[in-house]
Amino acid sequence: MNTKFKMYAIAGLVLVLGIFIGSSLFSSEENTQDHNHTAETESSVWTCSMHPQIRNGEPGDCPICGMDLIPANTLEETVDPDAIRMTKSARALAQIETTLVSDGKKTSSTLDLSGQLDINEKSKTSLIANFDGRIEQLNINFEGETVQNNQIVAKLYSSTIQVLKDEYALAKRTDNGSLMQSVVQKIENLELSLQDIQNKSKSATIPLRAQQTGNVTQLMVAQGDQVKAGQALMEITDLSTLWAMFDVYEQDLNLIKVGDEMSMNIGGATVTGKVDFISPIFNTEERSAKVRVVVQNPNLRWKPGVFVTGVVSTNVINIKNETPLYVPKSSVLWTGKRSIVYKQLENENGIYFKLTTVEIGKTSEDTIEILSGLQAGDEVVTQGAFSIDSEAQLAGKTSMMDPKTEESQSKSSVDEEKNLNPKAIAQLLTDYRQLKIALSSDNFEDAKTNYKKLVASFSKLKLRKLQNIDKIKSIDELREKFLALSEDIIAIAKTLNPTDQLLYVQRCPMANNNEGASWLSFTKEIKNPYYGASMLTCGSTIDSIQ
Repeated sequence: MNTKFKMYAIAGLVLVLGIFIGSSLFSSEENTQDHNHTAETESSVWTCSMHPQIRNGEPGDCPICGMDLIPANTLEETVDPDAIRMTKSARALAQIETTLVSDGKKTSSTLDLSGQLDINEKSKTSLIANFDGRIEQLNINFEGETVQNNQIVAKLYSSTIQVLKDEYALAKRTDNGSLMQSVVQKIENLELSLQDIQNKSKSATIPLRAQQTGNVTQLMVAQGDQVKAGQALMEITDLSTLWAMFDVYEQDLNLIKVGDEMSMNIGGATVTGKVDFISPIFNTEERSAKVRVVVQNPNLRWKPGVFVTGVVSTNVINIKNETPLYVPKSSVLWTGKRSIVYKQLENENGIYFKLTTVEIGKTSEDTIEILSGLQAGDEVVTQGAFSIDSEAQLAGKTSMMDPKTEESQSKSSVDEEKNLNPKAIAQLLTDYRQLKIALSSDNFEDAKTNYKKLVASFSKLKLRKLQNIDKIKSIDELREKFLALSEDIIAIAKTLNPTDQLLYVQRCPMANNNEGASWLSFTKEIKNPYYGASMLTCGSTIDSIQ
């Protein structure tokens, strides 16, 4: 009896314990479900990091750019209400590149230069006529012809030679020492030899010989021409050495000195040399001075006029009390009255970009001095600024087209500063289209002409200053400029397309050293402006603009 009672008691205890445990588990699950429901409610609004005006009730893709939507509450905290937050994938999509603002205090750096090969002036000689006469015979037929030292390059007829021959014959026949001395002096004054005068030929011609081995780089006479004493007949140059002449801009002159080692790229070949001369003459228009490096030219491999780039490693300390700040030229956007940059900011929520107005100073081919608005160490956008500005406009934030910070401006002055009327944009796109066609056709002359027009259009819009075409020496160099301005053109077209046609954004994955580069096209057909005929159809359409 006691045994049965114990069994019933144990069974009852197990039953009560089971009910208690089950109740606890279900209660915990219910609380968890309630908690998850609360969290889900807080994240029920989804938005795009590049287009925060998008608000969806569920995750998905942004209808504008196709990026993954993120919970809206992740964007609640920003470093500035007017800053544009961009995820890593968004920055990659917009091809954003940044750089640190330089303060000139670095003790070591590299200086990139560009220039061209020129004739070594020290290896040049001119063949001069020392007396009046006529070119009786010319043995040089064209410029560039190779001649050897002491080679007869021409024969000159002159009455002066006939007079000298007669006087010499008389002095010798009469054995007149004083007359002979006078004749010999005349011969030496004319840089002739007794052998020239003693020639038994009765013709009053004298052979003219090259004074060095080299190439005729300038031919100034033709056979039969009458020449005067002191007149140059031709120029002969030894091209076994050339001068590489580089432009060094004002702010960089303290970074280079005579004796610095330079690594140069000439036609794809790497050549080293030392700086042997820095011109004391400063070009006030270009704000630069010439720097020279002697280049050995075995087998006349390179020609004067060929484009050359160079890199110098420097160890110069800027000891000025006030060190200037510099940013790449591509960082600065012009809106007419203001110069702006996009500064990169960062906090625990991500990376942001904020429009910043700056005051600029001196400019060079590649850099701009910043007088105010930035500090050393700030990070600014060098590529993709127009894309960021377009997103700022769509999000209703401060942009170069609608500066909220200048509330004192009247509406008319703001409209004037925008300066982006459809007619001006249409002309800009037309000039760009013609440049793209010329580059696709490998036509450097047409490309230069259309680039000049594009420079004028950009200047009229007051959005960016482009490099003068006189500084661009080859179609490859022009294609590098086209790469940078294409980004701006695409962003402008996305903001305002005044044409009635569909525009296409096309991309070549092999351009820009295999990093890829885009361009704006008015047709869907691929005609690659970065390679021309060599890879005309390389590329694909990645976007369209209505």
